[in-house]
Amino acid sequence: MGKRAKTILPVIPALVVYALLAYHLDFYQDDAYISYRYVANYLNGDGLVYNIGEHVEGFTNFGWILYMLLWGALGANYVLISKVTGFVLGGGIVILTYLIARRVFGGKAKWLAVGTTYLVGLNQSLAYWSPAGLETAAFAFCAMLCLYFYLGHNWLLISSLAYAVLFRPEGAMVAGLLIMIEFLQTRKLPFFTLASAAAAFIMLLPFVGFKLGYYGSILPNPFYAKTSFDFTQLNNGLEYAGQFFSHYGFYGIGLAVPLLLWRKLSGAARAVWLYVVLYTVYIILIGGDVLKVHRFFLPLFGPVAILILLSLELATRKLSVSTRQLCLIVAMIPLLLLTYILPGKFVGDFNFYEKAFTRKMQFKAKELLKSDPSDFSVALATIGIFGYELVGHDIIDMVGLTDTTIARYSEEPIEGMMTTWKEQKHNSRYILERAPDYIMFSTGLKPSAPAEKALLLYPQFLRSYRTVAWPYRNPAFPGPGVMTSVFKKVRPIVGEIRPTYPVRYVEEFKLGMDAYVRGDHRTALRHYDRALAVSPRPYNLYLLYQKAFSHIMLKQDSIAEPLLNAILGRDSMIYEVHKELYVYSMFRRNRDKAEIHQRWLQKLVPWYFPELDSLARQMVRRTRLRW
Repeated sequence: MGKRAKTILPVIPALVVYALLAYHLDFYQDDAYISYRYVANYLNGDGLVYNIGEHVEGFTNFGWILYMLLWGALGANYVLISKVTGFVLGGGIVILTYLIARRVFGGKAKWLAVGTTYLVGLNQSLAYWSPAGLETAAFAFCAMLCLYFYLGHNWLLISSLAYAVLFRPEGAMVAGLLIMIEFLQTRKLPFFTLASAAAAFIMLLPFVGFKLGYYGSILPNPFYAKTSFDFTQLNNGLEYAGQFFSHYGFYGIGLAVPLLLWRKLSGAARAVWLYVVLYTVYIILIGGDVLKVHRFFLPLFGPVAILILLSLELATRKLSVSTRQLCLIVAMIPLLLLTYILPGKFVGDFNFYEKAFTRKMQFKAKELLKSDPSDFSVALATIGIFGYELVGHDIIDMVGLTDTTIARYSEEPIEGMMTTWKEQKHNSRYILERAPDYIMFSTGLKPSAPAEKALLLYPQFLRSYRTVAWPYRNPAFPGPGVMTSVFKKVRPIVGEIRPTYPVRYVEEFKLGMDAYVRGDHRTALRHYDRALAVSPRPYNLYLLYQKAFSHIMLKQDSIAEPLLNAILGRDSMIYEVHKELYVYSMFRRNRDKAEIHQRWLQKLVPWYFPELDSLARQMVRRTRLRW
C-alpha cells in the first residue's frame, strides 16, 4: 500500500458513515433542476438560457453547468453525473478535513485529526447536500482546498481559487478572506494570496468576458433577486448562523476557547479560526440561505470540527498525556452522539418534505402537459423540476431568479404584508402584463410568497384566472389524496393594471386557509368573514368558495349550498363549486341539476370528473340512497 493511501486509511470509517447517511437521505434538490434546464436548452441548440431567447444568467454555478454540459455533449446522463460527482466530492470534504487537521494538530496528535473526520462523517447536512444535484459539495470542496493550499503556502491555490469562483461567485469572497487572513497573521503585504488571487483572476478573464458579452453583467441575476441589504436580512443571517452553531458548533465553543488561548495557537490553528469567523460573518451579512439544512456552511463543516477538537485539546493540555488522551476519548462519545442527534429531526423533516414537494411539482408539470397541448406559459415562484419538465415552454419566475425585470425592478415592499419567505422581490404588474396562460401558487389556492399574495390585490387576476386541478396521491400518505391546483387564464386581461384590494383582506384570507389546512374550520370562517369585511366588491370568489367549504365541513349545508349557488351566479367557471353542487345533487337524486354540473366539470376538468363521479356514487351507496 502506497504512502498516500496509508495516510487516508484512518478516514475510511468516516467515509463509510458518510456514504450510509447520503444513501439514506438521497434526493434531488428542486433548485438543481434550474441548472438542468439551462443544460437541456443548450444541448437542444437554444443557447445557455432558461427561456428560449432570454439571455438571463439565472444561475450561480457556471462551472457546474459547464461540467454537466461536457458530460451531456458526450451523451451521458448529466443529471445522474451531477449527483454522483457531488457524492464523491462530499467524501473529498471528509478527506480534506483530515488533511487540514493534520496541519493544525501536528505530528503528536494526529489521532485528533482522525476524530475531526468522524464529526464530519456524521454530519447529516453534508450527506444531505452533497448528492442533491447542486454544486454545493463541489464549491465547498474547492473552498476547503483553498484553505489547505494556503496553509501549505502552495501555489496550487491559484487553480483552486479559479475553480471555486467558477462553481460559485463566493469563490471571490474566499480569495478576499485568505488575503485578510495572511495580512492579519503577517502584518505585511499579503504577497502570496494577492499574487494567487491576481493569477486566478487572469485565468478567469475569458469567463468574465463571456458573462459580459452573453448576459450583459458580471453578477448573476439571483444576486439582484435575493439581495436587499436591510435589517431583516441581517436578522435572517443571525438566525441562520445560530441554528448552525446549535446543531454542529456546540454553541460556538470551538470559537471561544481558541480565542481565549490565542497565544498558544499555532499559525495554522489561527488561520483556521480566522477563516471560520470571517466566513460566518459573510454568511450573516448576506442573510443566510433561503434553502435550509445549513447549505452555506458546508465549507466550514471541517474547519468547525477541527476547532471543536482543538478546544478540547487546549482545555486538557496541562493534564498528563495518558489522562488527557482518556479525557479526549471520553469527550468524543457525546460529541459524536450530539452531532448526529441534535440536527436529526431538522434534517429528516426537510428531506421528507423536499422529496414530497419535487414529486408533487413533477406530477403537476406532467399533468399540465397531458391536458394542454398548446405552447403555454406559466408563472410560479418555485420553478425547479416544474420548469425542467416543461423545457421549451416559457416559465416566469415570480421571485426573479431567472427574470431580470423582477430581480432589478421589483415593486416596493407592501406595508402590512406578512411572509416567512426570504425571496421577497415581486412585480405583479409585470406578470399580469405578460399575461401567462397559467399562474401557480406554491401551496395550491393559498397565497404564501409575497409574489403570490400581491397578485390577489389586482382585480385583473381575480377576474381573469380560474383554477384547474388534478387528483394527486402522495405515496407517503394514506388516504384519497388531494386536488393540486393551478390558475388558468380564462379571460383576457383588460383595464389599467393596478392594485385596488387591501392587504388586510389577503392576510385574513391566508390565515383562514392556514386554519382550513389544520382542520379548524370555525377559526377559518372567522378569518374569511374578516377578509370579506375589509374587501371591496366584487369579492374574491375563491374566498367565498373556501367559506362555503368550511360550512360544508361543519355540516352547515343550509348556509353552504346557497352560497355555492350565489358564486355560480357570478361565474360558472369555478370547477370547485360545480364539484360540491354535483355531490349535493346526487344525494338529493336531482338528476337534472347533477347533469348540469356534470357537463361543466367535463368541460373544465375532464380528467377529474370520472374519479369524482366514482367517489360520489360510493358516498351515495354508503348512505343507502339510489341514483
